Amino acid sequence: MGNMRTLRSLLLCSTLAFAKAAPKPTCNYIAGDAGWPTRSEWDQLNQTISGQLIQTVPMGSVCHYEPFGNYNETECNELRKTGISGIGSSSLGDGTNPVRSTIINTNSMMLNMYSVTHPSEIMNPYYQNRSCDPFTSPETPCELGNYASYSINVTSARDVIAGIQFAKEKNIRLVVKNTGHDYHGRSSGSNSLALWMYNLKTSEIIPDYKSSHYSGPAVRLGAGMGVGESYMAVHEHGYRIVGGECGTVGVAGGYSQGGGHSVLTSENGLGSDQVLEWEVVTTTGEYLIATPEQHSDLYWALSGGGGGTYGVVVGVTVKIFKDGPFAGGALVFNNTDTPGNEVFWKAIELWYQYFPSFTVNNNTVQFVLLNSTLDAQAINLPGQTVDDVNKLMAPYLAELDALGIQYSFKTEYSETYYDHFNNYYGPLPHGAEPVTTILYARLVPRKVVKDKKANAKLVDSLRSVVENGKWLIGCGVFNLQNKIHPDNAVLPAWRDAQAVCIANGFWDFEAPVEENLKLKEELADFHAPAMDAATPDSGVYMNEVDPLYKGDWKEAMYGVNYERLLEIKHKYDPDHLLFGHMSVGSDEFYFDKRGRLCNGQQDTNVNLDLGLVNQAMDWMGIHGL
Repeated sequence: MGNMRTLRSLLLCSTLAFAKAAPKPTCNYIAGDAGWPTRSEWDQLNQTISGQLIQTVPMGSVCHYEPFGNYNETECNELRKTGISGIGSSSLGDGTNPVRSTIINTNSMMLNMYSVTHPSEIMNPYYQNRSCDPFTSPETPCELGNYASYSINVTSARDVIAGIQFAKEKNIRLVVKNTGHDYHGRSSGSNSLALWMYNLKTSEIIPDYKSSHYSGPAVRLGAGMGVGESYMAVHEHGYRIVGGECGTVGVAGGYSQGGGHSVLTSENGLGSDQVLEWEVVTTTGEYLIATPEQHSDLYWALSGGGGGTYGVVVGVTVKIFKDGPFAGGALVFNNTDTPGNEVFWKAIELWYQYFPSFTVNNNTVQFVLLNSTLDAQAINLPGQTVDDVNKLMAPYLAELDALGIQYSFKTEYSETYYDHFNNYYGPLPHGAEPVTTILYARLVPRKVVKDKKANAKLVDSLRSVVENGKWLIGCGVFNLQNKIHPDNAVLPAWRDAQAVCIANGFWDFEAPVEENLKLKEELADFHAPAMDAATPDSGVYMNEVDPLYKGDWKEAMYGVNYERLLEIKHKYDPDHLLFGHMSVGSDEFYFDKRGRLCNGQQDTNVNLDLGLVNQAMDWMGIHGL
């Protein structure tokens, strides 16, 4: 991996003074407006950034005759089969290994990688909005819709500054896309210029990082480094790093900026807790290093206050840890091998009661719950042995035996965390995590699973989610109780949580859009409220909340931190150039009927700009640079 010192030295703690501009209009310009940048102005931007400007051509354009003129039946069929066609089925589980056989499949991984490696492709089909859908007829025009109009392939902080300056001077919307794992539409936007951070792939091991807050090994990562790539980079030097289960998520992006849970949560804390330095470009043109000692308010906000909100992160320095042995286990049982369905759900209720016991000694558990199956695909014990796994699980397995439930239980020992992760979540660098397209993640307080009555209510709420066979519940079980952590903007409910449980649904690309929207409405109207009611005084994982969520998003995502975060937002992004649905300050903006992002009204339209801007195609998307 390359060295980030060149990037850090570019504008360290310096200010690029933008020229004073005329007062900003109420709304951003869109294509067709008199103020929209001219062809020559786009050309000039391209020259400024050494040819790194990319005009958006959606992947689905190969399935349409117009307006891009690159229809290719063979490529279209391949895209439909293994690309953005996604899961293609809402039926979950086959009674044996439901996760690996029906959810983690080739199609979901292709959706993941196509979206990650494309400068403007949208991972969430809700925001794709069928603007350029491979499944519509070739005669249907491929429209840009909610795609960015242009993207800058960011190679340095200077490219970010140039993009910010252009967006401000031309009064157009600016979005930031790293790997695109975003469910709120923050990494895409109609009539926008996108900063594509994906190719900032650098890493530098710092064996003896020293500050007043931490002394020990660290790694400096470019913003484009994915979790899997980061695992591999530090493994070469004998270290492990905190990162999620999905290998293509960017460490420096929404993961570390929004909390970030992982296999190592119980042992090392959340992703946000690992950050030592943020390398960030603010929308006022400053290149800053934010730490607990300097620009500490910005450091605090970036560490858990939400991605793409306070500045554009170009790099991050995080703690790393000496790698070592890991023991693992996997448990599967279903209701076909039980005395009855109610017995199965009794076993599930007991399973949740065991969470505090499971997470002693820094253990974590990841599992999936369907209407007929529990698949604990990864029971993770750092620094322990197979004997420890057996001892840990023995009391619960005895409960299953007493209930007459047959099960499969396996254990495994690995010399390193890297090997353990590769066995259970690999293959690295990309891993085998599916792309969930409809989801809602709720934090489960420790007090709920420790109280039998409250625990029963929780399990009833989750049962109501999965019973119709359209949903699954995926949970990560951990213990952050009494763990020392930095002062940061992580939602306080994380510290009292025993698990994060996620209601997962999958978009069916071959079904009518209305059916998928009904699924989202089912989540917003019934399942999310039921999960909320069963977990009082808690919150959500801000990165995994469906955009149609109807609860109090400020309280659920930010809690007591919101007002302070808003002050910091106004300080470092005074013109509110960075906008995201349910991000701090987003309710100060709205979209007009043509899709312009406007200042001055409440954001009451939860559908945002979906499908509102499919015009000016005679200019947009036809003329190349």
